[in-house]
Amino acid sequence: MAAIIKRSANPVADLLGWLETESAAMRSFGTAPYIRVEDFVEDGNYVVRAEMPGVDPNKDIQIDIAGDVMTIRGERREEEHDRNRSELHYGSFERTLPLPAGVKAEEVRATYINGVLEVRVPYAVEEPKTTRVAIEHNGS
Repeated sequence: MAAIIKRSANPVADLLGWLETESAAMRSFGTAPYIRVEDFVEDGNYVVRAEMPGVDPNKDIQIDIAGDVMTIRGERREEEHDRNRSELHYGSFERTLPLPAGVKAEEVRATYINGVLEVRVPYAVEEPKTTRVAIEHNGS
């Protein structure tokens, strides 16, 4: 059974996640280059898969993690051809995703196979700690 990822207490990360979800409808109309992703938890890793066909992972993709936010940037370079039609998006694109608490950024691994970028982000699931709070009173 997969663990439920609790999004961080960082309101900026939560806002970014909400904006990514809510703005997806606008991207489907072709208003901006967009990276389609899926995410899930597997074997203690938060896994993100991103469709990025037609790019060179060594030159055209960059992944940055800052705190509890991961940003994937890329560029699809246009090839020179005589053509009648082009429905492909060229140019720079970017996607920012909130990460679960306890990310181990130094252990993140990424692979690129058949046009799909897969990023595996290990994280530690911490059990909530219980703290007993003393009650102060004036002796009544």
